[in-house]
Amino acid sequence: MAATSGKPEAFTKPAKSGLGNAIAAGGRLEGTFRFVGPVIIGAHIRGDVISDDLILVEATGRIEGRVRAATLIVHGAVSGDIEASKCLEVCTGGRLEGVAFSPSMRVEERTIVSADLLIAPERTVAHINKAGLVPDLSNVAALSHARPDPLPADPAAPKAAAV
Repeated sequence: MAATSGKPEAFTKPAKSGLGNAIAAGGRLEGTFRFVGPVIIGAHIRGDVISDDLILVEATGRIEGRVRAATLIVHGAVSGDIEASKCLEVCTGGRLEGVAFSPSMRVEERTIVSADLLIAPERTVAHINKAGLVPDLSNVAALSHARPDPLPADPAAPKAAAV
């Protein structure tokens, strides 16, 4: 049996990693964001986003800045200095711009990837130096609210009939 001194004991159990975090669509945030465990981003973030696990950028999500994660999955838009230590995926409709590194990358159809890519077991010094040239966005005025359509309409697609 544990002895007590009459004082309440401090809660010492560590928090569980991997339960998940989320930043919902519609938000506009600036700053540095660090997460333990996976995170889903539906908002527009300007600044650094760091996770020891997965970062999933939803179709409504946008990150402008430095991104560090074990796995990065992009359905929305990410631009800046990007490092995924395990895997980087750009899904249909996703957009990736800037300087990106990962040992493994998967790109689906109908995406936009306009980045200096390094797909290799380790990041080289030259690639790290190139990433250092990516501008710091913390003092830059916000962009317009409208997100451009990443892909033009398919002219061969059937058109809906007017009622």
